Amino acid sequence: MGYDDPPCQIHPHQCRPTPKFPGRAALRARRALRAARTDDFRIRSLFWTVYLPTFLLSVGQGLVIVQVPLLAKDLGAGFGLIGVAVAAREIGTMMMDVPSGFMVSKFGSKRTMVAGTAAIGAAAIGAGFAQSVALFIVMRLAQGGFTAMWSISRQTYIADVVPVQTRGRALALFGGVNRIALVVGPVSAGFLAFKFGLEAPFFVQGAVSIATAVIVLVLLKDRGTVEMAPDGESLINRLRGVIVGHRRVFATVGVAAITLQLIRNGRQILIPLWGDSIGLDVRAINGIMGASSLIDSLFFYPVGIVMDRWGRKWVFVPSLLVLGSSLILIPITGSFGTLLAVALWAGVGNGISSGIVFTLGVDLAPPNRRGEFIGVWRLIGDAGGSTGPFIVGLIAQVATLAVASVVTGGIGIFGAGIAFFFVKETLVRRDRRRR
Repeated sequence: MGYDDPPCQIHPHQCRPTPKFPGRAALRARRALRAARTDDFRIRSLFWTVYLPTFLLSVGQGLVIVQVPLLAKDLGAGFGLIGVAVAAREIGTMMMDVPSGFMVSKFGSKRTMVAGTAAIGAAAIGAGFAQSVALFIVMRLAQGGFTAMWSISRQTYIADVVPVQTRGRALALFGGVNRIALVVGPVSAGFLAFKFGLEAPFFVQGAVSIATAVIVLVLLKDRGTVEMAPDGESLINRLRGVIVGHRRVFATVGVAAITLQLIRNGRQILIPLWGDSIGLDVRAINGIMGASSLIDSLFFYPVGIVMDRWGRKWVFVPSLLVLGSSLILIPITGSFGTLLAVALWAGVGNGISSGIVFTLGVDLAPPNRRGEFIGVWRLIGDAGGSTGPFIVGLIAQVATLAVASVVTGGIGIFGAGIAFFFVKETLVRRDRRRR
């Protein structure tokens, strides 16, 4: 007798109802399947396709962090143009965020990643050959745009291949690889710039990037393209709905995130230029930045535990306070030792902030508009990162480098106040949900 035969309607007690939920055996089977899929994935399988390319490109980025403001100054730029040169990469990234997403959908993550990585190398070599500030800035803009191609295609690939159950550990290790590479870069750059000139690190970055493109081309599996199906609503209307519907979030959490990104990038121009102003050579300045990055790299995993156990504000507010105070302290330094101490304190602040902007964006993203929300959120972060060096350079041009440092640090303290008083905790514990 079938479940839907007429006797079931006459004698319901003789029939078993159609089960709405799978039985215990089916649940166990599904759990076993999910566990098998997770067990089949190994984090070490990402070594050649994600971790090694990320390490190499981050080393390349670290090679030129200090050299960008110093080379721009050597080309004849004032403080204002130096700020533009430092900010150019972030501006280029911001301009290419959305177009890069479309490129990944149309051409696939592998093609976009290879093209972006190779182009980063070409732009780095072009920056090394630049004989004018204008050409140098153009190359930095191009490098930022190609970095957006690499970053978004890499994130798409990670989301595609890493199971949810393993993603936290995989991304924590990913952040650690990136930070360790930023320690290696400045230390190596100090030797290169001292022996062969300020242009040498850019040439090495170009060679490393092109080699990375070859690795990705050979080892990364092409996972195809993703067609974007329209749902009857235009992209402009979806973006408008996200911005209007979450305007309070962007006006509070977004502003605090902007201040964090601003002072993060502001320190990359303030510390090298202040070191140059007090008579330190390029090796000493690179050593200071490398030591700061080393301290930074020690915090990525403990910070993730704090965010998941106690909440996001336990990371957000202290990071703004520590980073802001470190910039305020820069003008009182006058030697290698004192500037090193302040740079180490800045490294602590930046290390505490590991992953906080991205985590807040994911926490706050609405399920039905997650892509659009994160896109706007990324633009907000990039806007803060791109304006930081520009604001520093502009204030230093109008006033002094010391004033620029204090004002930039004050912006960080202001952001900490917004984060403490106006930003709600986004970590929702399970026991709260049950209550």
